[in-house]
Amino acid sequence: MIPKRILLLVSVAAVLALCAPVLAGAYNLMDPEDLKVRLDTGQPLILVDIQPVNAYREHHLYGSLATYAYPVKTELEGRSLDQAVSVYEAYRHDIVIIGPRGGRAAQRAHDFLVGKGIPEEQVFILRGGISQWPYREMLLNIRGGC
Repeated sequence: MIPKRILLLVSVAAVLALCAPVLAGAYNLMDPEDLKVRLDTGQPLILVDIQPVNAYREHHLYGSLATYAYPVKTELEGRSLDQAVSVYEAYRHDIVIIGPRGGRAAQRAHDFLVGKGIPEEQVFILRGGISQWPYREMLLNIRGGC
């Protein structure tokens, strides 16, 4: 006979394994195609770019707010998102977080913004980040050079 403790641990592990995809998908993701439509139709958005400075200079979307918050692990990196909070408070538009790959750093930026009182339903993460943005002609490069 299987001891009750082991059965309980196996049951809890199974429930957590089943819930993990749901919990991981708790963030609002925006597909590149949807963001392009919103940009093309002039829908008001706040684009919050968290890429490191060199990556931002190499490729970013016009009008995006450069925060250089990546990887959003320290208090200082989190504080660099305060400007996004100020812009949201002034305009109340949906926010789209643009990270290198749309992964954990973007999720931490999301958590920071929601923690500052921005409604979760107004905070989106660009699926795949800037690295998976298929409309390369829309990206700006301000790195310069010869």
